[in-house]
Amino acid sequence: MADRVKASNGVILAGALAVLPAAASAAPALQSGVYDNTLLLAVDPASGAVSGYFDMTQGGQPSFSCIFYLKGRIAGGSAAIDTYFPGDPNSDRITGRLATSAGGVRITLPTEHGGCANVWHFADAENPADFALQAARPWTQVRVVKAAKAYFFPAPGAAHGRAYLVRGDGVGVRAVQAGWVQADFPGETRTSSGWLRESDLYLSAP
Repeated sequence: MADRVKASNGVILAGALAVLPAAASAAPALQSGVYDNTLLLAVDPASGAVSGYFDMTQGGQPSFSCIFYLKGRIAGGSAAIDTYFPGDPNSDRITGRLATSAGGVRITLPTEHGGCANVWHFADAENPADFALQAARPWTQVRVVKAAKAYFFPAPGAAHGRAYLVRGDGVGVRAVQAGWVQADFPGETRTSSGWLRESDLYLSAP
């Protein structure tokens, strides 16, 4: 893989000058970034749109994969989300909820996507799917590669380098510019960054 590179209310009570604790004033905000157990999440502060990608494979024979893209809009500190396989948004679509939890986020679905019951449960009320934030990132979108090879470019229109991503890789988007996307790919040992052709990625909101 030499060439491949697989975030007071001080309420004054009448006549008492009582102050409520600061912790009661607001719920923690959803944050863009890399979460443990392969979850990528992005929040657009301008629109409140949230997007993310979960991609986990359990090796062995047979092997099982739990893969889905998520999108929604924040309302009151949480978001109703649609989850689906990125290449087929109209099949196996499940609506659930994304909310903050202690140190991270929680994803709750009413039923499991194919393969997830063998890898990571999202519909088990006794075992909630919680994810801890590992690294905050300035992402406004999460996108998924659809091309067989998606090369990184140092700048839009420049010659591409040797590093590339493959179909199914998830990236965090920093900026979008006329057919180009500035993105980060969090690999196992390092994060690779650069510009990707937008045509090499699935649509962000089908």
